[in-house]
Amino acid sequence: MTGDSDRFEVRLGRMRSPSGARKVEGFFRKVSKGARKLGRGGGRGRSQRSAARTQFYRRVLVKVRVIRMNPKGRLAQKLHLNYVERDGTGRDGEPSRLYDRDGPDADKQAFLERGAEDRHQFRIILSPEDAGELSSLTEFTRDLTAQMERDLGTRLDWIAVDHYDTGQPHTHLIISGKRDDGRDLVIPRDYISRGLRERAQALVELELGPVPETDGRARMARMVGQEHFTQIDRALFRRARESVVDLSEPHRPGDGWRRQIERMRLAKLQGMALAEPLGRGRWRLADHAETDLRRMGERGDIIKAMHRAMRDKGVARTLDAGAIFDPASEGARPVTGVILDKGVADDVNDRAFIVVDGLGGRPVHIVVGGEDRLASLETGRIVTVAPPNRDPRRADHVIAEIAAANEGRYSSTLHMAHDKSARPEFVAAHIRRLEALRRAGHAMRASDGSWRVPEDYLNRAGDYEKAAALRRPVEIRVHSSLRLAQMNSAMGATWLDEHLRDFDDADAVHGFAGEVGTARVARRQFLMQQGLINREHGRLPQSVLDRLEAHDLKNAGDALAETLGKPYAPAPLSGRVNGTYTQAIERPSGKFAVIERARDFTLVPWRDVMDRNLGQSVSGVIREGGISWTLTRGRGIG
Repeated sequence: MTGDSDRFEVRLGRMRSPSGARKVEGFFRKVSKGARKLGRGGGRGRSQRSAARTQFYRRVLVKVRVIRMNPKGRLAQKLHLNYVERDGTGRDGEPSRLYDRDGPDADKQAFLERGAEDRHQFRIILSPEDAGELSSLTEFTRDLTAQMERDLGTRLDWIAVDHYDTGQPHTHLIISGKRDDGRDLVIPRDYISRGLRERAQALVELELGPVPETDGRARMARMVGQEHFTQIDRALFRRARESVVDLSEPHRPGDGWRRQIERMRLAKLQGMALAEPLGRGRWRLADHAETDLRRMGERGDIIKAMHRAMRDKGVARTLDAGAIFDPASEGARPVTGVILDKGVADDVNDRAFIVVDGLGGRPVHIVVGGEDRLASLETGRIVTVAPPNRDPRRADHVIAEIAAANEGRYSSTLHMAHDKSARPEFVAAHIRRLEALRRAGHAMRASDGSWRVPEDYLNRAGDYEKAAALRRPVEIRVHSSLRLAQMNSAMGATWLDEHLRDFDDADAVHGFAGEVGTARVARRQFLMQQGLINREHGRLPQSVLDRLEAHDLKNAGDALAETLGKPYAPAPLSGRVNGTYTQAIERPSGKFAVIERARDFTLVPWRDVMDRNLGQSVSGVIREGGISWTLTRGRGIG
């Protein structure tokens, strides 16, 4: 066939809703099927002649997350927009700017208000491998969203921002969960997993053209000596059988250069003790090779982030092997210090970090989990970071013991019979634990309110804790909203007072530890002026901390009494507290929850679990060492 008969145009029709009678078949899948048919048919000779030529692609990394827009999701989205718009992420270190289809400086607040009633929203990261060569990452994003609108058959409400603060420029794209007709926007699974990436790659190739084979080979050759997980490694691991790669197998015509690059890469891995030759072209990959390579890449990024944080804060310190906190290592100990810096180490996998200048005299890089954990971790705040629990809890052992004695059943009645001294609120805590594990499929509640506990319950509880540790790799305690310098003259039981109570005076060292030594002296002088202590040395008595906290809470209560129109009543040292949790306040002595009752209100130590109960009636039991909360059946103030 010649002339115009070879010309054709592919038109992409409107995609059907997933709720329709048949599943959508993606555009690219249809084209791929057609290409395979041509390869099997009359084009056989042509496909054989082109076999010697390797096809390189303009790769685009696409990461999609669906965010449920419950109250927690709406708060997370607001924090996410604030964070991606932060300073220093634009080109050449300029502030980043949100944009939409109409231009720069998109109205963030208007976007949040329009999406307030969404059931869900889409959070997408776009990272073209050749982003630096594109004329405009912004225009690329606009072209891609326009293509998505044609594919999905609806106008999209979206907002985006480009980031240039990492080695790989990328875009954060947030799409509202509503179609232009008001219905929920549903994106087919195949489109999310493959179609969107293929659309993005096609747009990059349309602008930059296909990757020349010489450039593609040079790109792979540069990977040979890199000390992180590369595209070559991915191909080797995919081909390995029981960790063995066989390079003696025949290769396609024209792929000899690739086989040579793989041999060079394996020799590099051998020098890193991650591979060993078995002879005759066969190599064994170390079981931990992929993990180690990924950690090496992360370590390089971590060291850069720490040097930047130390430079910005004027901290001159040598980094050693303990500069990276590994909560999974044996003997990992808590770290207490001041936050020097915070950020997102990996936008794609949502891994946030903080840099803490610890009491040990050295800065420590700590991965804290998702970006949402950064909201309360402001620079300058004093925190203690500890490894998470990865073992079954004490309550799990009690539940398993009671179930083992009662044919796999657990109930509050059986618990009270097993331990006649157990208080109702203590038993209720075990019920809450079973509820949490039931949602993960590790326990079953019977119609009569009792529980069926499997024989391997403790193993399941351990697995549950390990999974939770992946989402929240460390436990974080924020000691106060006050900076160290503000604690010197604060009328409250501050972290500095706890430090004076728990530790004897020691020689000051550099960094935060040295600042704490100076602050201890100033704090003692202030407490002597207030008549709370009469000597300059020795540990601070607990009674002094109790007096400071009582004074702090009385001041807070008096101020709140004018606003709430009811008097403040100090919480008892032990016993039950009932009321409605209406707000949380920050004080020098820490964070406290306001519990309102009909005639008065009180202040009790705040716990993060309480934020799910804002505006609801709560009941708590105060004992030495803390307070245990439960929801009541009463209605809240709403």
